Amino acid sequence: MLARRSLVTRALAPSLCPRLCPQMSRAYAHNDPASSISRARAASNEPESVTISPSASSSFHELRERALLRHVIANSTEGDPDSVIAAMDEFWNTYFNGKGSAEWALRGSALDVAMNKAAPGLCMELGTYCGYTAVRIGRLLPKGTHLVSLEIEPLFAAIASKVVEHAGLRDSVSVEIGSVIDRLPSITRKHGNGPLSTLLLDHKVTEFLPDLRFLEEKDFIDKQTKVLCDWNLYPGSDATEQAPRIGQEFMAYLEKRTDSKKGVHTMRHMLGDKEVFTVSEWFGSV
Repeated sequence: MLARRSLVTRALAPSLCPRLCPQMSRAYAHNDPASSISRARAASNEPESVTISPSASSSFHELRERALLRHVIANSTEGDPDSVIAAMDEFWNTYFNGKGSAEWALRGSALDVAMNKAAPGLCMELGTYCGYTAVRIGRLLPKGTHLVSLEIEPLFAAIASKVVEHAGLRDSVSVEIGSVIDRLPSITRKHGNGPLSTLLLDHKVTEFLPDLRFLEEKDFIDKQTKVLCDWNLYPGSDATEQAPRIGQEFMAYLEKRTDSKKGVHTMRHMLGDKEVFTVSEWFGSV
C-alpha cells in the first residue's frame, strides 16, 4: 500500500494519527514503566527498536513513526533502498502482528509493476507519510525522472526525508512539506512546469478530486499522465475498507473526463473480494 483507475495513493490519512507502541501504552497503565516494558519485551518477539524503553535521553511517549525511523536506521544498509523497504516491512508487520500484510504486499508488487512502465519525467506523490512509497518508487525511476512527494504533516515529512536520504535516493526523490496547492509554485521553480509523467494519490480520498482538478487547471495533467490510486493505507489501518466507497465521486469524474470511445484502461488488484489497488491510464483528453 491497489487502488482504482488512473491514480496511486495511500488514500485517506485520517488514521495516520500518532499512536504509542503497545508496550508503551501497557507500561504507562502501570506505575512502573521500566519494569513493565521489560516484562513486555521478554514476552514478545518484537525487535528492540520497536519496543522502546523510556530513558533520560528519550521521550517516554515515543511516536511510532519515530520508532520506525530508528528501526530503519538500525536495521538497514545505508544506500540500499531494498534493505530500507525490508526494514520498514518488518517494523509494520511486527507492530500490527501481521494485520494487513497481505494487502500491503499486493500493493507493493502492483506499484512496482506500474512504475516499471512509467515514462521519464516528473512524478508526484500526494501523501508521503514516512517515505515507504517514495523509496519504493525512487529505486525504480528511469534516468531523467524525479519524484516530488508532498506531506502536510511536518514530523512525517522530516522522517520521510531522512528515510529517503538513508536509502541513497536524495538526488532522485525530494519531500515537500505542505499541500500541492501551497507547494506547486516552489515545485515549478525547482523542476519546471508539467505535465506529470505519473501522479500517485496517496493521501485522503476526499482530497483526490479537488487536487486532481487543481493540477489539471495548472496543466500538470494531460492525456499521457498515468494516475495511480491506492485505497490501502498501511498495515493495521481501519480506514481502508471505506476508501473505494468514498472515492465513487472521484471515479465518476475520471470517466467523464476521458474519451467516451476509448475510456480509461484499468488494472484492478484484488485480494479475495476486496479491491486493494487500481492502476488506470488515460486515453483521450483531460
